[in-house]
Amino acid sequence: MLKITLTLLVVLISIYWVGEKARRNTKIDAFLLAIEGHTQKLNNRLEDATTMSGLRFLRRLYGWASIFLFVCLFAFQRFSQPSPTNFPPLFWAFVFTFMGWFSIKWVTDYKNIIGEFSRNNALMIFGPLLMGVFDLVLNTSFTEILLLPFQQTAEILHFNIPVTSNPLAIGGAVSLLFLAFFGFFYLLTWAVTAPVFLFSVFAVLAPIKFARVLAQIDRSNTFFWLTVFVMIVISVWLTQL
Repeated sequence: MLKITLTLLVVLISIYWVGEKARRNTKIDAFLLAIEGHTQKLNNRLEDATTMSGLRFLRRLYGWASIFLFVCLFAFQRFSQPSPTNFPPLFWAFVFTFMGWFSIKWVTDYKNIIGEFSRNNALMIFGPLLMGVFDLVLNTSFTEILLLPFQQTAEILHFNIPVTSNPLAIGGAVSLLFLAFFGFFYLLTWAVTAPVFLFSVFAVLAPIKFARVLAQIDRSNTFFWLTVFVMIVISVWLTQL
């Protein structure tokens, strides 16, 4: 089927290259003029586009695609019998589009995200330390209660932790533990989002660079040169089938 489709594209491009004979039919001529005009406008927009504008457009595309795929997953799970051959591709497509949306948002706006995240979780990080200060001032034992779940977890894992009754030491240790957790989460987020973001950058830069190449060759006839590149790709592809 793929070989037939590629061969048909070769035939159509060849007919377009014939030029005058193919355009004697007014409907065919009008159709080709419309394609050439739209291609020229699209090429001009891509040529003038920036990486950031392309990433913003791609982020919206990722967002809508992830919503659509999530709805498809829900409908597929709800109204049909799950199939081991159909469900995984749909699921991984949803994961990729969602990660594409999140990776662009994270990398391009991570300072605001970190600032908002820090404001929302500052009490969780520094709360135990403040609790230790209150224990010293008010002579209470809230930090000992806070430490109890960690001691129980350590016993289950057969891991020894230093025993202390100093509220500042307990509160500081728990605060450092929360800080280390959020630091690990921060590094993990970068490790997961960076490859997807780099793919998105390439997906944005490739058409922009290609549009500029077409404009440098012949700005007034970009559709013709596009068909030349398509013909080269198809010809190479057909030799591998």
